[in-house]
Parts: sequence; C-alpha cells; structure tokens
Amino acid sequence: MTEEFISVQDRIISASIDIVSDAGLASLNYRNISLKTNISEDMLYKYYSSTDEILVDIVNSYFKFDKSIIKTIDSKESTYVEKIGFYIDSFSSYYNSYYSLSAIMLQMEELLHNTYTREIVESYYLFRRQYFVDLFENAIKNKEIVNCFTAEQLADQLLGYTRSCFFNRRVMTYKKSIKEELMSFYKTWINTLKVI
Repeated sequence: MTEEFISVQDRIISASIDIVSDAGLASLNYRNISLKTNISEDMLYKYYSSTDEILVDIVNSYFKFDKSIIKTIDSKESTYVEKIGFYIDSFSSYYNSYYSLSAIMLQMEELLHNTYTREIVESYYLFRRQYFVDLFENAIKNKEIVNCFTAEQLADQLLGYTRSCFFNRRVMTYKKSIKEELMSFYKTWINTLKVI
C-alpha cells in the first residue's frame, strides 16, 4: 500500500506508534513525528493540537478491534474454552501483524498517569478483563474447566502471560510469532484446567 492511500491522521498515528515502540513515550514529539512522516510540524498541528491527542488515538488503535472480536465470539456456537481461544487467536493475530503496536501494552502504566489517556486506558482495559472474567466464569459453571482458581485469577493469569510475552519479544529473540507463542501457551495451560 502506498502512502497516498493512507489518511494523514493514520500516517501520524502509525509513525507515532513506531516512535513509541522504538524510543518510548518521552520521544513522542512533533519534531520526531515530522521527521518520521515527512509532514511539517505546522501541518501536524492542523490535525493534532497536542501530543496528548495523538496518545488518545494511539490508545484507541491499541484496543481498536476488541468490540468486533467480542461480537464475533458472542455469535459463535462453541464452548467457552473455545471462545477464549478464539479471542487469543484474533488478539494475537492483530498484534503479530503490527509489531510496534504491541509495545503500547508495555506503556499502559505510564498512560494511566496522563490525564488525557487515563480514563480511556482504564475503561478499555477493564472492559477486556471483564470479558475474560465472564468467559472463564461461564467455563467454570459449565464444568469445562476446574474451579481451583477464580475467574478473576484466570483472567489475570492470561493477561499477565500476554504482557510477559510482549515484553520478552522486546528484550529477547524468538523464533515463534506472538500468535504461535500465545496459542501454544493457551492450549497447554487450558488443558491443565479442563475437567476430566
């Protein structure tokens, strides 16, 4: 795809995500965005009056497909364990295809301290977590998995492993993709929890 088919705002957000991925949140400024996009700083102000507004769009991009993934999952006739697997598969495919975006997960703590992004991060994260909690609760009720952990503990284990996987990718070299790694973990982990 060539740049003339991508909107200016999408180019700005994509470049900003790459900057954050490469050098952290502190590096996100109009000068660096201008260098990365070849758009003048004055023109950048036409689209975004502050980098905080850019951060809001970055967070929205990070959580962009959650609702559509959930809608697809809810329409499926399958077990709750399969629904969780489908979510992990879809989620990891998205971040696998856009490596830089996965770095945003590692910036969530910092984004919670920004007054522009705090409520958005909190809302999206709690929405995602609650959906996992609900799926695990239903899997336990349907006796698909054992009840030695609460649904909240299971959701946190899965979200924690995902964060760990993203961090490992940043500091180590892996042969497996994010998707392969998360799905491999999920299948092994969920099998240890299945009711026999």
